[in-house]
Amino acid sequence: MRVLSFRAKFSGPKNSGNSVPQFFIKETDMADGKAVISGEDCHHLINVRRVKTGDLLRVRSESGKGYIARVSEIGRTEIFLTILEETGSNQSPVDISLYMALIKGGNFEFVLQKAVEVGVNRIIPVMSSRTVPDPAKKLDDKHARWSKIISGAAKQCFRSNMPRIEYPMSFSDAIKKDNSMMKLIAHPEAVTELRDYLSSSEKPESVSLLVGPEGGFSKTEISSASEKGWIPVNFGTTHLRAETAAIILPSLVIYQWS
Repeated sequence: MRVLSFRAKFSGPKNSGNSVPQFFIKETDMADGKAVISGEDCHHLINVRRVKTGDLLRVRSESGKGYIARVSEIGRTEIFLTILEETGSNQSPVDISLYMALIKGGNFEFVLQKAVEVGVNRIIPVMSSRTVPDPAKKLDDKHARWSKIISGAAKQCFRSNMPRIEYPMSFSDAIKKDNSMMKLIAHPEAVTELRDYLSSSEKPESVSLLVGPEGGFSKTEISSASEKGWIPVNFGTTHLRAETAAIILPSLVIYQWS
């Protein structure tokens, strides 16, 4: 696709002082310097953001390329854009998967949002021996809600890609099926300190992080994970809450290799 060389300073819609979040567009909806937004994003822009013809938007394709575009036409179910310039990528330096034990409602959703902001690419809910929520109840509804939270966070923080949220899996499946180059499990009583382990390791292409529920992992689970190649690490002088650990751990990994 040919991108016009005209450069525009982005400051959000000209009729609003607020910054407009990024919107993801399918590759099939872009061609010859033009693009189209439809579906829920179109509804949000028209009825909530009140965009007007001439406003500027940030958009990103499925391949991760970002653009600044001008609204050229507003239809009832579609918004048509003219691409003005291509922007850079903010892709994380490592591909991070977060295996997060299910914790009580609002706390788990908080983890989803913040993990996306930090730079996690894939989130897998895990059922461990001390998991409290029952994932079987209205699972499809929960997954749809989780996906919506992740989508909103990715747009708001201008991610280069849309992170994935998987369906819950058992602890035993999680430790067996992962194939990342580096696999770390958070354990406050671990002998190995995260700082020492990362500083002595070469940068991997992929890292998986496993964080437990409010009561932590059992000794049996830690032992089973270790047998499957997961490295127990501690990364603080205090015992962190599950939702705190789930944000700090990927942050430290990204910082190490940023």
